[in-house]
Amino acid sequence: MTAFTCMAIVLSMIGSAGAAPAGKNLTILMYHDLTEDPNATNSMTITVDRFRQDMEFLQEFGYTPLLPSDLVEITQGRAQMPDKPVMITFDDGYRSNYDYAYPILMETGMKAAIAVVARNIQPDIAASPSRRSLTWEEAQEMVSSGLVEIGSHTYNLHNPQYGGNNAPDGINGVMRLAGESENAYRLRVGSDLQTSIELIKQYTGQQNVLYFSYPYGAYDGWMPSILRNNGILISTLTNAGQAHPFSSLYNMPRYGIHMDKPVSALLQQTATATPTAAKVSVNGTVTSLPAYNIGGNNYVRVRDVAVLLKDTASGYDVQWNQSTQRVELTSFAPYTPIGTENKPLASGKRTVRSITEPTMADGSLHMVAAYNIDGYTYYKLRSLGDLCGFLVDWEESAHTVVVIA
Repeated sequence: MTAFTCMAIVLSMIGSAGAAPAGKNLTILMYHDLTEDPNATNSMTITVDRFRQDMEFLQEFGYTPLLPSDLVEITQGRAQMPDKPVMITFDDGYRSNYDYAYPILMETGMKAAIAVVARNIQPDIAASPSRRSLTWEEAQEMVSSGLVEIGSHTYNLHNPQYGGNNAPDGINGVMRLAGESENAYRLRVGSDLQTSIELIKQYTGQQNVLYFSYPYGAYDGWMPSILRNNGILISTLTNAGQAHPFSSLYNMPRYGIHMDKPVSALLQQTATATPTAAKVSVNGTVTSLPAYNIGGNNYVRVRDVAVLLKDTASGYDVQWNQSTQRVELTSFAPYTPIGTENKPLASGKRTVRSITEPTMADGSLHMVAAYNIDGYTYYKLRSLGDLCGFLVDWEESAHTVVVIA
C-alpha cells in the first residue's frame, strides 16, 4: 500500500468520525452565468428569473445551504448535517454572480461557493466597463456578507489558449500534457493553484481556500495530492449525481442547472398528504376549509381561498393557463366561482408530489411550495398571502389561521 493510499484512508476516517451516518447524501448544484435576456441562454447560462425561482424553491421547501467551510465542519464531526442540505456552486467567476445572483441570495437566505479563474478577476480600478468577470472588490463584499465563499477554478488553466473553449486534443484544464512528467506537472499546475489561492486570500480576506472546481470537470489523478498539500479539502466535477461527503469530499458530482430542467423538477418533493380541515378566521369571521396536512403544514385549494376572500378588499382572481401549466393569480381583482370550490376531500392518506412550475402572480413568476392533488392546486395560506397581498397570522390558542383582508 502506498503512502498516498494510507494518507487518504486516514483522512477519510477522520472526516467521518462522530458525524452523521455515512449514507447522508448532499445535492450540489452547478451554475455559471446569469442573464436578463431569455434569448441569451445556453448550456452555461440561465435567466435571472430562473435562478430566483430555483432559490425560492430551496427556501420554500426548507433546504439548508452549505458553504465549503460548513461541509468541512460537518464531516469532521464539529457540526451536524441538516436534514435537507444543498451546496450551490458557481464556476468561472462571472460578473452576473455579483450583479444578479448575490442579491437573490440575500433575499432568500441562500449561500453559494464561487470558484473563480483568478487571472480574470481584476481590481475595480483596472476593470473594463464591458467586463464579464467579477472584480476583487465585489468578491470581497460577498465574502464579508457570510453568504459566499470563493474557491479556485485555477489561476489561468481554463484553456486560455483556446479562448476558454474545449481543447481540440482533449487535454483540458489541469489534465497532464502529453509526455509531461509528474515533477513537471506538479510544478506547472501546483504553482498555478498556489497563485490562485494567494490572490483569493489577499483580495477577499478569506482565511482559507477550501474548495476547488475542476475546469470542464476534467480530472487528473495527480491533482488530489496537490490540492491536499495546498489546503484544498473539497473538489467537484461536472458529472451529475448525489454527492457522498462522508465517503469523500474530493471529486464530488454536481447537477448542472439549465433552462430545460429547473431545481423544482430536479428536487421535486414527494410527501404524504393527510385530509383535514383548516380553521380560518377572515376579518373575525371563522370558517373551515378542506385541507391536506403535508409535513406539518396545512395546504388549501387556491380557489377555495379565492371564494373565501372574494367579498373582501383583498380578493383575488384565479386562472389556469393550460399552455404553460401554471396557476395565474391577479390580486385585488374579482373572482367568479366555477362551482368546484369547497369540494369534500377523498378519505385516506395520499402520496403527493410538489408542482414543478412557478405560479404567476400579477405578471411575475414565483416558485412557492404547492402540490397538485386530483387536479387541484394546494398552497399554504401564508404563501397565498405573500403572493396576493393579504396578511396571514397564526393564533396558537385557538389553532386558527388569522387572515386580515
